[in-house]
Amino acid sequence: MKKNRKNPMKIIISVILGIIFAIIAIIFIKNTFTNKGEIYSNNGLTITMDEGFYKKDSEFAAIYYESIDVTLTGVKEYYENLESFDINKDSPLDDYAELISYANEKDYDYKNLNDKTLYYTYEETINDKNYFNMVAITKGSDSFWIITLCCETKNKEEYIPKFEKWLNTIEVE
Repeated sequence: MKKNRKNPMKIIISVILGIIFAIIAIIFIKNTFTNKGEIYSNNGLTITMDEGFYKKDSEFAAIYYESIDVTLTGVKEYYENLESFDINKDSPLDDYAELISYANEKDYDYKNLNDKTLYYTYEETINDKNYFNMVAITKGSDSFWIITLCCETKNKEEYIPKFEKWLNTIEVE
């Protein structure tokens, strides 16, 4: 009668490989379900986005962040500067949205992201590169904010859900 003996080396290798795969699976699951991103805060606006953005100075925006594939700009329009357009701290976000459309001579198709944020999207070509933009507006205690997230159009399907997720985290003073 022949005993069925397994090679001890095969057993050890199988156990080690099993442990390695289990560790990889745990790391993947942890990163997939617990990655809450990084909090970026500047000039009264806070947003949570993926890690890897760095702050840059801009003379045109109150905030400017950039990563390898995405830029975020935030323009702050103080209520006192909008009074000549009959916009003030008591004006609803819809009135400010109409003013933006009027000023840019465009009929933007605003969508409600949540109860405090409206947004629209558009594409543009700059220096032979195509870009996708998601522009959100929200209201703070002393100003309206225009927040623009931008990526190359070829990456928009990847970034649309991320942009919406990030914009849902915005808090303004």
